[in-house]
Amino acid sequence: MKSRIFSILAVFACAGFLTSCNEEKQFEGELYKKVIYLLSNEDYSFQTEHALGEESEGYVTVYCGGTEHIKEDVKVVLEPYQDVLDEYNHILFDLDESRYARLLDPSHYTISSYETTLKASSADNYALLPIKIRPDGLCPDSTYMIPLRIKSVSNFEVNPKKEVVLYQVLLKNAYATTKTVTYYQMTGTETVHMKSGDVASGISVTRVVAPLLKNQVRMFVGTHSYTPSAVAKEEIAKYAMTITVNADNSLKITPYGDVEVEMIDDPESNVLTVDKKGNYVFKLHYRFKDTVTLSGVTETCWVTMNETNVQRKATNN
Repeated sequence: MKSRIFSILAVFACAGFLTSCNEEKQFEGELYKKVIYLLSNEDYSFQTEHALGEESEGYVTVYCGGTEHIKEDVKVVLEPYQDVLDEYNHILFDLDESRYARLLDPSHYTISSYETTLKASSADNYALLPIKIRPDGLCPDSTYMIPLRIKSVSNFEVNPKKEVVLYQVLLKNAYATTKTVTYYQMTGTETVHMKSGDVASGISVTRVVAPLLKNQVRMFVGTHSYTPSAVAKEEIAKYAMTITVNADNSLKITPYGDVEVEMIDDPESNVLTVDKKGNYVFKLHYRFKDTVTLSGVTETCWVTMNETNVQRKATNN
């Protein structure tokens, strides 16, 4: 009887051992189909900041999915693909063409080769396709894209849902970026020069600042402000001024569009400084022409601003 019991236990032990071996073998091989795809967000975009005033390099990333590393090199060839940009604009903005993303002009970028290779000898499961970007001259109010698609692969399949990418160029300098909205907190005094006399008041407003060149930013005059996603070209032309940072950190104020704006000589203003927290501070003294309504009276007059603009650090909130 005991012999029979031992025999049965031995059979179960052997079966358990075989099952364990089979389970281990199950995880030794590839668990998922290998597919080639491009790294992007859900809307196909891939955003990269590029510093104004220089040529810089960004990358499109080609991935190979799967649980095991490739055993041979995989050549991937990309190509320009306008259709994905058209689809992006139609889905996000429908008939509102004023908000459409633009095809980045070839004068602003160089792709030396549309081919890259996933290397079997590399520990990485991705390869990079370099793009050289020359951002000077681009407008901070526009969205610029380079649309690309996988044209061919030397091995494996292409994920049809991730075969395209919209490489989006974002602008930045030391003082502002288009990656997020850059805010400065403005405080100071405003003096309205009405025909009936001067009216002065203390003011405070949150100001949007946009990068233009390496040493230039744009902001609105006075207490005028705007929302970047909703601002009209006419509004920018009417109220925007350009601030140029000179080599000695002195500032030059000029019109961005149609606004009449003039600097006021002031040894303590029109200068860039840095506060104790490391924030940039634009101290400005200028005047501009505006249509003002006070006590029921509307007239076009000069408005003098003496203001301090302190950079607000971006947060994840």
